Parts: sequence; structure tokens; C-alpha cells
Amino acid sequence: MKDICLIASSPSALSGIHRAATRWLMAVGLAGFALVVGAVVPTPTITGPLAGDVPGTVPGHNYPFFATHIVMADYGYVEQEFYMDGTATNFGNPNGTANASIVSTGNPYRTRMLVRRPVDPAKFNGTVIVEWFNVTNGWDLDVFWQEQMAYYIREGYVWIGVTAQNASVTNATTGLKVWSPTRYGTMNLNNSGTVGNDQLGYDVFSQAAQAVRKVPVVLGGLTPQTVIGAGESQSAGRMHTYVNSVHILDPIYDGFIVAHGNGTTRPEVTVPFMRMLSEQETMSIPNIQADTSKVRTWAVAGSTHSEYYTMILRAPILLRDLNQQAFDTCATPARSRVTFYMAMNAATDALVKWIRTGVEPAHSPPQQVSGTPVRLTRDARGNSLGGIILPEMAVPVAKNAADACGLGGSHVMFDTPTLNTLYPTQADYVSKVTNAANASVAAGFMLPYDSKLTKTHAMTSIYGLGLDCGYLCVDQDAFPIHPSASLLRDQTELLHYVGSQTPTNRVILAQRAIAIGYTLGTTNAAARAKFAEAIGILQLYINDIQGIQSTGHLKPETATLLVAQATTLIQRLSVL
Repeated sequence: MKDICLIASSPSALSGIHRAATRWLMAVGLAGFALVVGAVVPTPTITGPLAGDVPGTVPGHNYPFFATHIVMADYGYVEQEFYMDGTATNFGNPNGTANASIVSTGNPYRTRMLVRRPVDPAKFNGTVIVEWFNVTNGWDLDVFWQEQMAYYIREGYVWIGVTAQNASVTNATTGLKVWSPTRYGTMNLNNSGTVGNDQLGYDVFSQAAQAVRKVPVVLGGLTPQTVIGAGESQSAGRMHTYVNSVHILDPIYDGFIVAHGNGTTRPEVTVPFMRMLSEQETMSIPNIQADTSKVRTWAVAGSTHSEYYTMILRAPILLRDLNQQAFDTCATPARSRVTFYMAMNAATDALVKWIRTGVEPAHSPPQQVSGTPVRLTRDARGNSLGGIILPEMAVPVAKNAADACGLGGSHVMFDTPTLNTLYPTQADYVSKVTNAANASVAAGFMLPYDSKLTKTHAMTSIYGLGLDCGYLCVDQDAFPIHPSASLLRDQTELLHYVGSQTPTNRVILAQRAIAIGYTLGTTNAAARAKFAEAIGILQLYINDIQGIQSTGHLKPETATLLVAQATTLIQRLSVL
């Protein structure tokens, strides 16, 4: 049979004809025959990088929405934003179980791409993560970047966020057009109101990958080797639909990773697909798609859909861009402390190797379930059994479960007598964490770098010291509703800036002093002396943070947040 040649009057018409012909060939079993038309996915027009103001410094928001809080130059990275223009195919509302149908072609659009990349080509590892922004809150949220920014920067990834849904463009209160009319007023993802339900997003997401491959300015001249699509929660659902119904027609990505969104991948999909699930997605319906040669599903025990770590990492940006604070107000202490992001790092690393070498990732251990209806099996303290058991679950100091506070789940600390019984000495606690971290690395669910961080955190914790951590010390809830040294330490460690070790060490010392004060009884002179010691340490901490900001290694929004939290803690300690 000869090659089939197509003639069209325009690129958009050509794309539509090609897709229709592809569907016909698949239907008659001739998908292997060539269509001599060149690239199927259109290459969009890219404008930029766009100029703008320093985030948060002047009215008008003429800078990228949710611009990173990291001083990127300190890590050899740059953040740039581009307009992406073109015409998109409307695939309607594909159901994710069959190939998509074309409703219309030639729909003009304008959207944005936010790029965070290495400056030096020698630092680039060749992999580009293209994230479909999550729009559940009515604004673009870069969940994968929040989860994995330290890993991406450490390993030399390019991360790109794509606004693929009109829902975050025209939202009446937080949409991009409202947030910055000057910067985003020309954005158009619904063909000027004629296409609903974010139906252009699927083709826009394909064209974003084409821009990565075909338009050098997007990566600043870097040459991509591997391009991976990513989506979380609602965007994970969009990604399942995209992979099963649209990408299958016009393959443009080398693989996919989704988080916090269960689903099924069609057997016809020929690129690796990595699915990361928390307890929230498996608690009531633990049956998940069986692994295949192209599909892996990792279920992380004790983790929750809306995570503690991503919440605190976006805290300074929420304050700067939306004047919102990041916390929960549930009756039960919320947000699991299981380090889901570390499993994500391992999964991303495994996915890249899978794509490039064919070596498949590890299989997630099965979850333990029981009852009618089927539920996850839990131990006497409420922690689930089975699945991927990271050190926080293997060596628990709290109940971490997806059983309360909506998508936030719960994190309920064990009481002091229980902790002292479980871990009679710090050496015992550190030994158990070390063994658990080593086991996670050996199983393929944690990277050696993250294992080292986990061990270091254990060695500098108060577990096994026989101390009563107390309200202003304990790891529970989040600022501002619950000031504590544990929470300040998390913020100080995780917000990523040059010079963080000194203030982190200060908080560790302050936390220990506060715990000793509570253990001594809070009301006697010896206890008050320990609280006064902690106050002095925290005042030095504030000096550290302000000094780091003055040297340009800490952005104002981050410094403001950390200083405010330390000040609140000092105020609360001073009245004990």
C-alpha cells in the first residue's frame, strides 16, 4: 500500500485532516502506515521571555503569577515566562476510554508558559517536565514544582508550567486576567467565549511539548532529550484523559507522571506512565490498575491528597500574590507528614531511566485491605498497612492518615509516654530511621540524597531524649494557628535558600530548649530560664534571616514570613 498524502489549505486544517485520517487508519488496523505531512502537532508562536517587575514590589502584578520564592541565580537557574499563541483543535469532552473526536479546528488561543531552567547547558540533565497547572482553587498552582523544586534544581531538570484551562484565566476573583490585566489581559483559551469546558486545553498541552522541541528560545537553546507530561489532582484527571484520548493520536511526550489522581491507562498507550497515589485516592477504593510493561502505580502509605510540605512551601507566595495564609482549621490536627515528595523524586528518577533505558521501576507493595466495604487495614494507632512504607510510617511518631479534614487528612502526634516507650534513646530512634531509610532506597522508593536528609533530620530531632515537646514545640497543625518550633524548623529547612543551615541550627537549639522547659514544668524558674534561652536563640535567628535577605540570598516574601513566625513564637514564649 502506498503512503497516504494529504493536501490542506492551512496548518490548522492540515492538523485536523491528519488527525481524522489517523483515527481512520487505527480503525482499519493500518496505523503503522505513514502520513506524509510532517509534524502532526502544530508548532505555536512563542513570544518572550516577557519583561516584568520584581515580584511583589509594585502594584499591578506585572510579573509571573506565583513566581518562585527561590533566588534562582544562586542555583544557576532562571525563571522566564512566555506567551504561547496558535490555533487549537477542539476535541470536545473525550471520555478517556476511546480516541478523541474532533469538534472543530482553527480555534485561536493565547496562553502562557512558565519556564524554570538551568542557565548552563552543562547542568541540564536533558529532561523537561511539562506540568498542566492545577486550577482547582481558581488559580494556577505549580504542584509538581512545589513538591520537587529542590530535586529538580539539584539534578538539572527543566520544569515548565502551562496554563491549559480557561478556569484559571477568567475566574472572577483570582483569574489571571483579574490578577494582572496588563500582563494577562490578552490571554484566550476559549476562542473568545465560543468554546466551553476547557476543551482547547488538550491540544494546547500537546503544542506546549512541540514548542519545547521546536522553538529554541523556550529552553534558552538547551537541547531536550526527554519530555515528560505531568499533572496533579484535577490535572491528573485531565492527564489520564489526554493520554488515553488525545496523545494516543498524536504522540508528542516521551512519558507521563501524575499524582493524587487514580485512573486507568489504556493498553494502547505505548509510553511509560507513572501514577503516584496517596491514601486519599485509595482509602475507600483500594483497587488500582495492575502494573504493566508501560504502567506503574505507587501507593504511599499514610500520605494525603493535600500535603503539608507543598502547603508550607507555597506559604510565602500565597501571602505575596493572593494575600492568603496557608493553614487548616480542622478539629483534628491536619496534613500528613509522610514525605510523599521524596517518593515523587524517586519515581521521577525511575521514570526517566525507564524511558531512556527500558529498565522498569519497582512495583509498589500491595496494600492491606479488609472489611465490607473494603477499607485499608490499619494498626492499633491508626496507621495503614501495606503499600510503600516510607520512614515516617516505618518509624512512626504520629498517626498519619487520610481520615479527616477533607483532602488534608490527619497528623496526630503520639503522646510523650508513647514516644518514650517506642524510642527509649535517641540512638535507638536514629538507628530505626536509618534502617528504614536504607530499606526505602534499596526498594527503589527513595533516593540516596533524600535518605541522607531523613537520617540527618532524625539525628537532630528530640525523639528518644525523654522530653515533653509541649505546645510551642510540637509538630502539629501549621502557622499561624499553631506557632511551634517544629513548624518553624520545617519552613526554615524547606524554603530553599543559600545560607539556610545557620538559622536551621538555631531553630533546632530553640526547639530543644523549649522541650526542656516543658519537661521541667513550665512554671518554675528553671523552666522559665529555658524559655528565655529559646527566646534569645530565636532573636539571633531573626538576625540571621534578615542578614541573609540583605545579601540578596533570600527574597523579601520568604524573609517576611520567617521573621513573622519567629516573632510570634517569641511572643508566645514570653508569657509562659
